[in-house]
Amino acid sequence: MTKAPVQIERSPSIESLQEELKRNPKVVKNYLHLGWTYYVQGSYDQASRILSDAQDRFPQDVEVLYALALALKKNGDSDAALRFFRKVTLLAEKMEDRTKSGMLRRLAIGHANVITEGSWNLSHETWESK
Repeated sequence: MTKAPVQIERSPSIESLQEELKRNPKVVKNYLHLGWTYYVQGSYDQASRILSDAQDRFPQDVEVLYALALALKKNGDSDAALRFFRKVTLLAEKMEDRTKSGMLRRLAIGHANVITEGSWNLSHETWESK
């Protein structure tokens, strides 16, 4: 029996993501897709700009705030990144999805610790389910 070849889906182009965002600016995922695409490409200024726009529209969206904090950190703006990582830590505790909440909270704390202490230093974190 011959196996069918694996189909690899190509990522949408920057242009198509920009167009989708222009068509649907009220959809948070459109900002995240474009912001993460810029981030992965190493365009941290562009990622920060798009994710900052998203944060203006969706100020309580934990995924937007986390992505923005990472882009700011990569861009060298540690003070702003730290502010957003701390905000993620607080908002993540209110999320309904406890698994995602715990994951984002620990990641945000770890990144904040890297900025302030130079290491992840998560030894004091609880890792069991409550």
